[in-house]
Amino acid sequence: MLDVLVFGPHPDDAELGAGGAIAKAVAEGLKVGIIDLTAGEMGTLGTKEIRLKEAESASKILGVKFRENLGLPDGYIGLDISQEDIFAVAKKIRQYQPKIVLAPYWDDRHPDHAASSEIITKAAHYAKLKKFNLEHPQHKIQQLIYYELNGQFTPSYIIDVSDFFEQKKEAIMSHKSQFKEFSKEYLPFPLVERCAYYGSLINASYGEAFMVKGSLKVDKWEVIINK
Repeated sequence: MLDVLVFGPHPDDAELGAGGAIAKAVAEGLKVGIIDLTAGEMGTLGTKEIRLKEAESASKILGVKFRENLGLPDGYIGLDISQEDIFAVAKKIRQYQPKIVLAPYWDDRHPDHAASSEIITKAAHYAKLKKFNLEHPQHKIQQLIYYELNGQFTPSYIIDVSDFFEQKKEAIMSHKSQFKEFSKEYLPFPLVERCAYYGSLINASYGEAFMVKGSLKVDKWEVIINK
């Protein structure tokens, strides 16, 4: 059983969107795994083999329990969301029984990112349905949480990743075929500025934003007071 299962459309997306939070969760003793939907083989730079090796290196830096790749067709999941793709993700949710699933935000200019968000959202639903035969026992996650890539949202909460920003940076730069420098010029969006902005909202150096659908439940006042 996992505490957190992170899904990324491509091998570098989990690091870009939630690398700091992943490193922080590992440091806090949580069991974290990453599953990339595609190998990013359709990207302008790098080959499938290179990108898989880079993802493995990044995983070691983050300290996650495991990293897998579903091998869905890069570039094509944005064209057609299939039942097979949804069930492939649902099987992984059932197999690892995570408490929390992280997925990319659905409003994104990259078709694969938007499609991945829909696939994972639907997969979380089918994973909990008893009558669907998906190899493993049914599993209902506690929370589906979305992270930012190209698109931005008003966060449900912001995680302070100040102490883990360098680790996030190192993990991102493990994807050497994709990023020559950790700068605006080479990253897909102004990552440093974005994390600094979210950090400023919580009086921290760096933060990562996350969103849930619906309202967050608070059972006791002490939860608010302790924050």
